Amino acid sequence: MEESLYKETPTFKDMMNDVVAYGSCCECGSCVLVCPHNVIEYIDSKPKQTAKQSAPFDYCGISEGIGCDVCAQVCPRLAPREFQLTDKVFAGQQGTMHGGGFGRYQEIFAARARDPRILAKCQDGGVVTALLVHAMQTGRIDGAIVAAADRDRPCAPLPVCATSVEEIIAAAGSWYTYCPNDLALQQAVDKGCSKVAFVGVPCQVTPVRKAALRDPAFIRSGTKKDKIIDRQTRSLKAPVEPIALQIGLLCSEVFDFQKLMVGKIQDELGIPLADVTKFNVKGEVLVYRDNGDVAKIDLREAQQYARPECHHCGDFSAELADISCGGVGSMDWTITITRSDRGRLLMQELIDAGLVEVRPIEDFENSLKVLMRLARRQHQRVPVGPGGAAAVRPSCYRSPREA
Repeated sequence: MEESLYKETPTFKDMMNDVVAYGSCCECGSCVLVCPHNVIEYIDSKPKQTAKQSAPFDYCGISEGIGCDVCAQVCPRLAPREFQLTDKVFAGQQGTMHGGGFGRYQEIFAARARDPRILAKCQDGGVVTALLVHAMQTGRIDGAIVAAADRDRPCAPLPVCATSVEEIIAAAGSWYTYCPNDLALQQAVDKGCSKVAFVGVPCQVTPVRKAALRDPAFIRSGTKKDKIIDRQTRSLKAPVEPIALQIGLLCSEVFDFQKLMVGKIQDELGIPLADVTKFNVKGEVLVYRDNGDVAKIDLREAQQYARPECHHCGDFSAELADISCGGVGSMDWTITITRSDRGRLLMQELIDAGLVEVRPIEDFENSLKVLMRLARRQHQRVPVGPGGAAAVRPSCYRSPREA
């Protein structure tokens, strides 16, 4: 892997200037989640300095005083970036690791849930929902961080911590608009969950990994009081400590809610958002209605409504997750990539229990080609930001069988 130098401890000022003001903030909310001193809030989908209204937007009195910068350590747009974390994430795995154009992995295949309740609600093959249901029923988790439909705002999902099988199944499906799942980790803490599954797109998986891997030694200083050190350390680590499983969703970009959902679908096509039951993208955007009709939008047209922030992401296939899932190039099946031992063993349990049916990836040649192409394109598209803070790009794009 190509190496690059990066600032060891980025600051609040770095984050607010090189990410938020620059325009690359993905809106995950992780910085707000871990802020120990309530300096920033999640406002209009971005972190905003609200502790001192008269101060500049990039001013944090704690950062510039006794020191903190916990928020900047989890930002997915600041170094270390996605691919600089790979070695640490997958160190010590017992399963056979492969490397290729979509990150390190142990197995790749297509799968589909057998539970009719899941199939009736799921996006493609329902593997993510099946994994969460099985983990809940076997006691491996007592909560699942997911995006669930907002009853008051159709097609605009909310981040929630589901604590029952019924809630997990109800949250099945994707809306292709951004939902800050990381913020629901606070719900998990508030609900007293001790073992949580986290489901998110790549830019949401990355900050969770960064929080877990970051050595809190940077917080210590010769003058800082122990109670402040403990507070800042707890803010960094507590939200991610309950995470027992990470499931990443394949994602190249999501759409701006106002532009696509409201402007195009509701206003131009005349489809009430309350009538939309499902979205999917299979070479075109498919809008499913409750009356059985399916409206189609040309993908090239739809891409003009994609969020520009997504163009700063170098990870299509959630390369830091335990398991990555998506319906890329396939209908009614989930392309499933097990990466860690934890992910591989849990997926094998589902297979052994007959909860999913599995087909070899060779049966989905087109899906594999699309996966490789989109992963390669995303690796290469990340622009160099302020200070040269672009993602480290893997130099090898081998196929799974060449790895």
